[in-house]
Amino acid sequence: MQFSSEFILDREHFSECYDQSALINPPKKIRYNFIGALLAFGFIIMMFTDQSVAVGLFFIGLAFVEYFSWKYAKAWWLSRQMWSKNSGNRITLTVDDEAIKIVSLYQNQTFLWNEIKAIHETPLGIILKLENNGQNYLSKSSLDDESIEFMKEKTVKKAVSH
Repeated sequence: MQFSSEFILDREHFSECYDQSALINPPKKIRYNFIGALLAFGFIIMMFTDQSVAVGLFFIGLAFVEYFSWKYAKAWWLSRQMWSKNSGNRITLTVDDEAIKIVSLYQNQTFLWNEIKAIHETPLGIILKLENNGQNYLSKSSLDDESIEFMKEKTVKKAVSH
């Protein structure tokens, strides 16, 4: 089999990637105990020690950073992706008997079938779980039904042969 397509790494693609990946790997939960401990520690330092108020405010500030890192995790992740060199570039995706190849102006990736541990299908895409514990998202908008079935078969055959 030989399948090839192209897509643009844009905000919509990155947003879909984040949302669909969250179905398989839920985002981290807010750590209320940690935030509470930082706030309490900050106030204790400010009220009951001879330390500078700035030290207490530092820990209170850390509590706010922890909260906002949870609250705006998707926005921050999307911003980092949009700042990357590959943002806005055309990506060429190729699926064949040997591997899945992702080629762009700045980065070339090849995932041999024996490097793919599992494939998880989401409503809008495919998540490749790799042997090195990494993962990669492929949108169904850049795939056809035949290539999706082919990828599933290749992964099932690999699991059976091990």
